[in-house]
Parts: sequence; C-alpha cells; structure tokens
Amino acid sequence: MKDILIEGHRLLTTDEIADAVIDYAQLLHDNARSDVVDFPTLHDGELSHCSLLLTPATAVAIVDADVLPPSIPGAEAARDEISRRAAALR
Repeated sequence: MKDILIEGHRLLTTDEIADAVIDYAQLLHDNARSDVVDFPTLHDGELSHCSLLLTPATAVAIVDADVLPPSIPGAEAARDEISRRAAALR
C-alpha cells in the first residue's frame, strides 16, 4: 500500500494506483493539462472513493505506507483507466 500525499491530505491506496497516479500527474504537467481521476481508497480502515483533481500546479508525492495490502474492490479497473489516460498523452 502507498499513500498519495497532496495538499496536506493522505490518500491510502494500492501501489499500482499510486504509481499510475504519479505517472499520469507527470504527463499532465508536461502537457499543461488537468484531469480528475477516480479510484478506491481506504479511509480510517473503511473502503472509500476518491476523485482527485490533478493540475500542472499540483504537488503530488507518493510514499510507502506501513499497512498490509488488503483487497480493494475496483482498484484494478481504476488503475487501468488512469494508465489508459496516461498512454493517450504519450
């Protein structure tokens, strides 16, 4: 599991989603574009959903979380969609 750190907030999600988000954020920055990505997260131990606005001015960091990786429903589909969008910008 990894945390996406953005503007003082911590978003706990799978390694694959976090990696896809940071990759897509870099491509959006390089192309002076913005987009909203949706993905499942864990918040206070409960399954939650995140819609995250990525802009060229958004500072995003990814860090390893000290959490055992649970199964998060919808994680694979969300990762695939973010990766598809990133591939379209390459």
